Amino acid sequence: MKRSKPHAGCVHTPPHKKIPRGIPGDFYRNVWRLALLIGAIWFGLGNAASGALPERSWMWNVLVVPPPEGWEGNAGRSIRSILAWHEAEIADSGTGAGGHDIEFIHLPPLDEASAPSATLPINAKTVAVLSFASSEVDRILAGRLAGSSVPLLMAGGEEVLIDRPGGGPLPNLFALDLYRDYRCAAFALYAARKLQPEAHVALAASRFTVNQEREAKICYGLLDDAGFMPMPFWMDASASDAFGMVSEEIQSAADGVLIAFIGNMGAREMWRAFMRVRTPWRIWNCAAPDDSYLSCRGMIFADQNLFLSDRGGFGELRRRLWNTRAMRLPDLVAGGRAEALAEWLRRAIAALPQPVDVLDRGALLRALAGVRDIPFGAQTLDIAPGLHRPATREVCIAEVRDRRYVMLEALTAPGLPYSPSY
Repeated sequence: MKRSKPHAGCVHTPPHKKIPRGIPGDFYRNVWRLALLIGAIWFGLGNAASGALPERSWMWNVLVVPPPEGWEGNAGRSIRSILAWHEAEIADSGTGAGGHDIEFIHLPPLDEASAPSATLPINAKTVAVLSFASSEVDRILAGRLAGSSVPLLMAGGEEVLIDRPGGGPLPNLFALDLYRDYRCAAFALYAARKLQPEAHVALAASRFTVNQEREAKICYGLLDDAGFMPMPFWMDASASDAFGMVSEEIQSAADGVLIAFIGNMGAREMWRAFMRVRTPWRIWNCAAPDDSYLSCRGMIFADQNLFLSDRGGFGELRRRLWNTRAMRLPDLVAGGRAEALAEWLRRAIAALPQPVDVLDRGALLRALAGVRDIPFGAQTLDIAPGLHRPATREVCIAEVRDRRYVMLEALTAPGLPYSPSY
């Protein structure tokens, strides 16, 4: 039959082109989406090449100062492993840290010469600075950051004063170690355990060294509170005959304990004077133990860090890193300190109202000052708001025997509020 010509008022609609059989209709839409994605990636690469990377508003950063030997030593590698573990855990958590990912930025090694002028790339996204540096570098960093609102968390800090001249910690300075005064409290506790109240306890200190005089007075007060009657000997440690005079003076008592606040050379000279007169008195040295004392048989020390490698309890941390992400931890103590600082910071961020759209530095500083239950090997640390340090630490009492330090016992010593004079 012959097809009639279409009427002028009719509209001819051509039939739709059929999609080949076996290809779903979504296929072409997915191809279009893929083309858009490739274009976006190409545009981003072009911006990256020109230095105009889009800002990652969800990413915060933490600056990390390495230990003195840098990032390639065992300590540096262990710190990097721990921080990489936390970085990955935060990214994989789904909620991040306050709703943000965290990037740990590893700075070059610093020393006393470079630290005053070294660039610290702090910006609006910088949450904190973590330092694993020497005490000398930490002092410089503390001085540089003391007037800012960016927190500085030190992995050590025993020899670094973070307090105002009139007392009380500066708002943004924090340390994992107790300040050096803790040895006074440790020896007072040890005396209360081992000595009778009527025992002879003497203190030897120099009035010409500020910390030695101040610490001797602190220890005197703590011993007095514990029921002892300490005898102070104020001496000039630079005078060679001062040690012999003290050793002769104490001969009137059969035996006793002399707690020394006279520095390295002074303590060793006092020990030699005691050996010459063959006194049964013992020297408790209120100083950090080091190899220079290994010839001083019988000398006793109190220290918060001496046996951390052997009995710090960091084995579980090493197993966790290996079992979860196949990371190694060649230096347990350095890794343990990194773990403590990372947990300290993460718990402070978690204490803020969530999610943290805008970083409130003041609120973060207040949260850092009250973090509890920080894992540090076998210890669990609570930060004292009045110290910006742990409220207590385990302190080991050690004696020199056969040119090595032998642990006598461990006790829990409190951190003491700093006082410029006592």
